[in-house]
Amino acid sequence: MSCKPDSLQFTDTPTLKLTTPPIQFQRNGKDSSVIIELDYTDGDGDIGLEPSDTFAPFNFGSKFFYNLYVDVYKVEDGKPIPIIIPLTTDTVRFNDRISNLTPTGKNKSIFGKITLNLNAIPYPGIFPDSMFYTIQIADRNLHLSNRITTPVMKFQF
Repeated sequence: MSCKPDSLQFTDTPTLKLTTPPIQFQRNGKDSSVIIELDYTDGDGDIGLEPSDTFAPFNFGSKFFYNLYVDVYKVEDGKPIPIIIPLTTDTVRFNDRISNLTPTGKNKSIFGKITLNLNAIPYPGIFPDSMFYTIQIADRNLHLSNRITTPVMKFQF
């Protein structure tokens, strides 16, 4: 006889894994978007936010208003450099809010795939020839996942 476990054995801190190298799409011979696919796991299933989650620590302006963090870097002379928005000290980020993924029922452990479709041009007027992304997620208990770094990609703009 065998027994089925009551829950999957994932840590309560979310984990990410890059499943394949990013895919670059071109239109008219020029890069226009990047597709990044990640696998995620979370033992207590508390990934995602409801639209009503706007009070601290999920309020606008808080680090945890977003729960998906995507930072963009260019490569110059072999060194990673955050891309800075012109006339500011802000770096380019493609942060977003993942919707609540918590399953109903007794077992809250979750796993799945996140697919990001990012504009290849990180900011209007900025056209680096080599870029990479770092990606991290946060759950509702404010646990931060491991940070994924994509391979460096060459672009044609």
